[in-house]
Amino acid sequence: MTRHKRITFPEVLVLALLAVLAAYLLQRYAGEEAGGFGETAERIAQTETSTAQEPPPSIAWDEDTLIAELCRGIEDEEAAITFPYDCTGSLFDAFHRVLADHPEYFWLTGSGSYTKKISETGTTVVFTPDTLIPRGEIDRRRAALRERVDEILARAEAYPTDYERLLFLHDLLVDDTDYDAETADGMTGAVTSDEVSQATGAFGCLVNRRAVCSGYAAAYQLLLARLGIPCRRVQGTETQTGEAHEWNLVCLAGDWVHVDVTWDDPVFTGDMNGADGWRSYDYFCVTTDEIARTHIFEQDSIPPCVTDAYGYYQVNGLTLEEYAYDTASALISRQVGADCIRLKFPDEDALVPAVTDLIERRKIFDIPAVESSGARSLRYSASDMGSLTVWLLP
Repeated sequence: MTRHKRITFPEVLVLALLAVLAAYLLQRYAGEEAGGFGETAERIAQTETSTAQEPPPSIAWDEDTLIAELCRGIEDEEAAITFPYDCTGSLFDAFHRVLADHPEYFWLTGSGSYTKKISETGTTVVFTPDTLIPRGEIDRRRAALRERVDEILARAEAYPTDYERLLFLHDLLVDDTDYDAETADGMTGAVTSDEVSQATGAFGCLVNRRAVCSGYAAAYQLLLARLGIPCRRVQGTETQTGEAHEWNLVCLAGDWVHVDVTWDDPVFTGDMNGADGWRSYDYFCVTTDEIARTHIFEQDSIPPCVTDAYGYYQVNGLTLEEYAYDTASALISRQVGADCIRLKFPDEDALVPAVTDLIERRKIFDIPAVESSGARSLRYSASDMGSLTVWLLP
């Protein structure tokens, strides 16, 4: 037989009080929000708590205010950055804008988390950016980076024009940096280790002098920013391989141009037979149409680059619209005695007749200046950007 217990009035009263207390606690803790985000997407989990009986007062702010506060907190290496307003809807984009514009913040991974608290006095958001190295190591590396940047800029500022400074820094990074092929081959896209973080940032390129493409681009941007030259980083892929790649967009006298320091590095200009590479200028101050031959990117998301006036070959008078032996001979003659001879055609198709005539038929040796140099052989490279580089050998 089943026995039924009768609930007394005091027990009913206790249950009612517990229900009221539960409702109060649910309301009280309904205004606290926690969330986090990574490099490519927001991951948000929420629980809320509120002590406010009325809507909390709001503080006026805009994205510029948010970015300024982020920069201040990062610059001061604050473990947690506090905002006295609800910026959670804009925090993710603002943080990544800061990282895109400030390669000197190399210790940040691009991910982080936040909490949001609502009270009668207002809303407070506390943001905690993720790092891979401890505070002491951050300070040591920042000091080393500042010293290296100051040393480079002292040399760059000896040049009178922005163009000459741009060229000097391009050559310095090409000559002083080893491409980190080992790290590049092992990367999966996310910054998951200190080794990868260094190779993909300005610190690795400038201090360790070893980096992948994003490290070259970050270093170039940092140096140009210190000189007051507008510079951005562009993310895309390589046309042939589909692999991720990064380079720079630079503004000179109001004109935007592409600069890919990485692909002008000797590691990318050697040949299939193991011959040493050389410093190239195929990707120095080029147009959108030119770089789009080998790079894939969202062209609508960046300023158009239409002028070739700052290209290395154009500035140095080494261009030919089409091949003509006499014109090419004149350009070659004035370069005899230099490290190499360079000619630039509009594209690879326009280059073919020059290679056929000068190299394959060996007519370059009929040029008086070449003949008098004593050269009897040569080495050459013809690029898909339309450039011909020749080294005269004994």
